[in-house]
Amino acid sequence: MRQAKRAVLFDLDGTLIHSLPDLTSAVNHILAEEGRDAVTEAEVGPMVGDGAHTLMERAFAARGGMPAVGAAAVLSRFLAFYEANATTLTRPFPHVAETLARLKDKGLVLAVCTNKPTAATHEILQALELDHYFAVVVGGDDTPALKPSPVHVDTVLDRLGVARDEAVMVGDSVNDVLAAKGAQVPCIVVTFGYSRTPVSEPGRRSGGGRLPPHRRRGGRTGLIKLRYLPIRLSPTPIISSFCRHGRA
Repeated sequence: MRQAKRAVLFDLDGTLIHSLPDLTSAVNHILAEEGRDAVTEAEVGPMVGDGAHTLMERAFAARGGMPAVGAAAVLSRFLAFYEANATTLTRPFPHVAETLARLKDKGLVLAVCTNKPTAATHEILQALELDHYFAVVVGGDDTPALKPSPVHVDTVLDRLGVARDEAVMVGDSVNDVLAAKGAQVPCIVVTFGYSRTPVSEPGRRSGGGRLPPHRRRGGRTGLIKLRYLPIRLSPTPIISSFCRHGRA
């Protein structure tokens, strides 16, 4: 018997919102203060997803290494600038609000599970008028470990009061897949976003490899695909309603 789903956990950057322009602007602001050349959005995209500290480490590594002031000082300045400018160019991907509304109307409880700093996460959700869709928002400052640690997913489930077999994760990166897998929660991987690892269809390899599959019942593997009543999220239809049908 299939377990009905009660909750959907969403990653934020690259899944619900296109935040790359503002992230790139903030990174370049700090690089410029240290006399470094700017990075492009194409360069920043694969740097996103492991928290602000790692983002800055990667950006400076691409432009000559961390400056003498040190990583802590750089991070503090980055967060101050980014949090003040986090919604200048950031927008939801197409169909996100529609998708969230339809899932919520189906009786599902929604949550955000992101490595993004918590203050910026709340600011963005409020500014983009998405905050009212979510019962729980867990950012990078709310747990002792970031994704890919399953602790992040477990924290969301605990706050929701939802069992792992009643939830599903939606994300764009290997971190989302691994965090969900570690928490024993199925994961939907979108084909857009900022993943450093190419996403491929189950059983197919793309040029640079593919995201690790999530093991399903019966020993089968593959990226979780849910069917029934297609709902569009961003440019491609990738989510289906699972309020009554549970796992694919």
